[in-house]
Amino acid sequence: MFRALAFLSLLVTLTAHGSDSPSTWVADNTAVILTEIQRADLAVDDAAGQRALAERVIIPLVDVDGIAMRAVGRPWRDISQPDQRRFIDGMQIRLLDLYGAAFSQFKAAELEVLRERLSTRGDRAIVTTRLRRPGEDWLATEFRLIESDTGWRVLDVAVEGVSLLSSYKAQIDDKIAKIGLQATVEEVAAGR
Repeated sequence: MFRALAFLSLLVTLTAHGSDSPSTWVADNTAVILTEIQRADLAVDDAAGQRALAERVIIPLVDVDGIAMRAVGRPWRDISQPDQRRFIDGMQIRLLDLYGAAFSQFKAAELEVLRERLSTRGDRAIVTTRLRRPGEDWLATEFRLIESDTGWRVLDVAVEGVSLLSSYKAQIDDKIAKIGLQATVEEVAAGR
């Protein structure tokens, strides 16, 4: 499920927003990202190549800072700025590993945009889609986007109702409850 979540979030993170609607942005980026995956033709066990591809085509347009902040929740403001940066960097490592592992699973896929909803301010959007790999059933997906200075960025992806951000938040909440805030920061910063 996490690989599907990772893949879906990577589908929409390659090009800038420009004047595109969120739905157009999702559809256009899906085509570009699938082309990049096919062009790279990485072996299933090429973790370094998969990670490099994810870093090149995904991370620049994923709102890693927003994901990290929301995954921690209220305690975020209790973390020093240097430790926040370390946490964000560790979260990026987790995302790179997740996205990289998803590449080999989705060398061919089809995405259909169903609808979009914009916030009243127009700076957030939910794009409802469905995704299918050849020979498999459709997966209901929702992309939660946020507009930044550089355009639309992925904040969350939900597949069949399971949110990547909510899953991360549950894991982080559990760690904080078990080992404390600072130890959780240290673990995530270390890429664990």
